Amino acid sequence: MSTLSRRELLRGAAVGGAGLLLAACQPKVVEVERIVEQTVVVTEEVVVKEAVEVAKEVTRVVERAVEAAPAEKADVTIRIHTNQGDQWYTWWKKAWDDNVGGWRSEHPHIKLEFEPVAGTDAHYASVMTHVAAGTLGDIVWARGVHRHHMSWGPEYNIVRDLMPLVEQTGHDLDQYYPGVIAQSTYQGKLYYMPHTSEPTCPIIGYNRDYVESMGLDEPTDDWTFNDLIEWAQALTTADTWGYHVGHAHGRSVSTAAEYRQWGVEMVSDDGLTALPEDKDVENLAACLEYRHDLIYKHQVMPPPDVEFPINDMIVAERVAAATFWPVMLGRLPVLVGDKFRVGFVLTPLDAPGSARRSRLHEHVHGLTVSSKHPEEAFETLVFHSSLEFTVQGMLAGMSATVGRPDFFHDPRSLRINPQLAIISPVMDNIEPDFTCANFRGPEFEREWGANYDLVIQNRLSPREGAETIKRDCQDVLNRPIA
Repeated sequence: MSTLSRRELLRGAAVGGAGLLLAACQPKVVEVERIVEQTVVVTEEVVVKEAVEVAKEVTRVVERAVEAAPAEKADVTIRIHTNQGDQWYTWWKKAWDDNVGGWRSEHPHIKLEFEPVAGTDAHYASVMTHVAAGTLGDIVWARGVHRHHMSWGPEYNIVRDLMPLVEQTGHDLDQYYPGVIAQSTYQGKLYYMPHTSEPTCPIIGYNRDYVESMGLDEPTDDWTFNDLIEWAQALTTADTWGYHVGHAHGRSVSTAAEYRQWGVEMVSDDGLTALPEDKDVENLAACLEYRHDLIYKHQVMPPPDVEFPINDMIVAERVAAATFWPVMLGRLPVLVGDKFRVGFVLTPLDAPGSARRSRLHEHVHGLTVSSKHPEEAFETLVFHSSLEFTVQGMLAGMSATVGRPDFFHDPRSLRINPQLAIISPVMDNIEPDFTCANFRGPEFEREWGANYDLVIQNRLSPREGAETIKRDCQDVLNRPIA
């Protein structure tokens, strides 16, 4: 019987260790026997003991490798009913095709099949048609007006509670803003994952060159509504209006953050009462008077005109400043080009030092109760709410912001669009939308807007408008569940 030196023995053990990756798919007993055969001929007692320990360690490692090797998963197709458009369908499909973040490589058994429909109403009609026919897929898009899309969970049984899957997978909800999770939660159940998250009309965009030519200072984020009036008066000439409410055109969605800033709670916490306290009516009347006076008293804003193209008027330098949705942080400088420098500032506060109020606006996707592959569908939703998905979408010019602190503070996000730093403090404290308990948010919105228009057209006084809004919106909340 030949003997081996200690060096030869250890070299043999190293060679055996190098074969672990190949051996992982073999029965572990074969690997152990091979190692023992290499060491059993050693006569030095101490070396034999080391060899036995090596054999035990190899056995343990191989056991782990065999147990950790996942079983091959069956191929599944996830059908996605979403809205047509770059930030929803186009980017999501491209992100999957291009393997953004390596997600497709990590989930090779998941195939995404998109069924986009253009327009909110058309999309909702399409979903209901699928529900009636029993052909609904796995994931559906939604955009809630005062969270009316929550009805798809408890009332229509279209989307399911995601919390069991969150708990099963250990998905960390703390990576999203609390207001984002609250907005998609109803009666303790989480129904949606965020795809697009933004504060409602939080900024005023303005012509910096024009402001400078008028000898005025640029506004700061701590200014008030009174400051805005004085600033707009100084900017107004025979050829240029100083300010326009722009995208915040008085509706209960687009102007909710401003109403809240005036101290208006539009609906009670239980979703049953419009303007629940007397002070809410008083504060709404004050806000309506402020907006009315911009036109008829201070004359810094043109009379109401539904055809007034605010974006074009800013570019044409007929309006010096206007309130905008966050999308204009990137879009307005492109529209303006080299004509003038664009500045942005947060919308005013009601008083110096007041806390800033806000409203979250979102596009989301939920997991259907009819999905035969809920685990894979949930993984797909996690992908579309991820940091990398959104950052790469911004780089491609296709995606919008998502409700994650790490996105709004990511250096890449800020390099792509430095203006995000303007609204990140708003998102850091974002408030969810209020809830109409009977899920009649769109009807609530229409009644509120119709009465607001009567005030701005000088057909109702601000006080009458506030009282009529309370009456008509309460009538909506008194109706049966939609």
